[in-house]
Amino acid sequence: MKFISSLMFVFLIAFTSCKKDYQCVCTNSTTGSVSRGDKMSAGPFTKAATQTTCENNDELSAGGLKDCHLEDYQ
Repeated sequence: MKFISSLMFVFLIAFTSCKKDYQCVCTNSTTGSVSRGDKMSAGPFTKAATQTTCENNDELSAGGLKDCHLEDYQ
């Protein structure tokens, strides 16, 4: 039992330490200016969902934003 607990702890540390900070970057379709969103943390398993959420800003802005994508947080 102690071995399983230790093994689970190691996996937990391995997956939580892999998180990176990203931000959603979009271009305003009328002015061409670049806007940077809030900082988001994502790990290897949640980055795809975070990317999809960022890309959905294109549709949610009624054409006001385009080319939304994730970049490393600056």
